[in-house]
Amino acid sequence: ARKLAKVLRNNTSLNAVYIGGEYLRDAGVASIAKALRVNTTVRTLGIIGRKMTPEAGRALGKMLNHNTTITCLSLVNGNIGDTGAQGIASGLSQNTTLEKIQIEDSCIGATGVSALAKVIQNATHLDLSRNIIGTKGAKAIAKVIKNSCKLKYLSINHCDIDVLGVRDLAKALSKNTNLGELSVACAGIDDEGMCALARSVAENRSLQVLTITYNNISEVGKRAIIEACAESQSLNHL
Repeated sequence: ARKLAKVLRNNTSLNAVYIGGEYLRDAGVASIAKALRVNTTVRTLGIIGRKMTPEAGRALGKMLNHNTTITCLSLVNGNIGDTGAQGIASGLSQNTTLEKIQIEDSCIGATGVSALAKVIQNATHLDLSRNIIGTKGAKAIAKVIKNSCKLKYLSINHCDIDVLGVRDLAKALSKNTNLGELSVACAGIDDEGMCALARSVAENRSLQVLTITYNNISEVGKRAIIEACAESQSLNHL
C-alpha cells in the first residue's frame, strides 16, 4: 500500500485504484489517502479490508476534504463503524464531486448512517448494504430520498429495517421524483411494511427497478406489491 501511495503522488495517468487483502491495515489506507489528497487523475477508489478500523475512515475523510477528482468510493468488509463513517461524512461536507458511494458491510449503525445522510446530497448512487441501519438509520435515509434531487440508485440490502423504518422510506418514496432503482432485499420487511412500500411504489413516477427478494412476507404482502406494480406507470423490473 505504501509503495502504491508513492506512485499515486506523481502519477498522471492512473484513473482507478482497487486494493485489498489480509495485510491491508489502517496505515496502508492512510498512506493511500494522503497521496490522493494531491492526485488529480484517480476517479475511482475501491478498498476491501477487514482490518480497517475507524482510523481508516478518518483518513479517507481527510482525503475527501481535499480531493476534487474522485467520483466513486467503494469500501467493503471493513470495521470502520460509526466513528469512521462520521470521519468520512466530515470530508464529504466539503466535497462536491463524489457521486457514487458504496460503504458495505462496514459495521455502521444508525449514528454513522445519519452522519452520512446529511452530506450526500450530490450523490447519485448510494449502497449501504449489510450495515446495522435500524429504524433511526432508515429515517435518516428517508430524508435523503425525500429531499435529494440527484439520487438515482439506493441499496440497503441485509439491513434489518423494521416496519417503522419501512414506513418512513415509503413516505419519502411517494414524494421522490428521481430515484430509478431501489433494492431492499433481505431487509426484514414484513407484510405491513411491504404494503406501505407498495402504496408508494404505485404513486411514484420515477422508480423503474425494485428488488425485494428474501423478505418476511406472506401472500398479503406479495399481492400488495404485485398490484402496485400493475398500477405503476414507471416500474418495469421487479
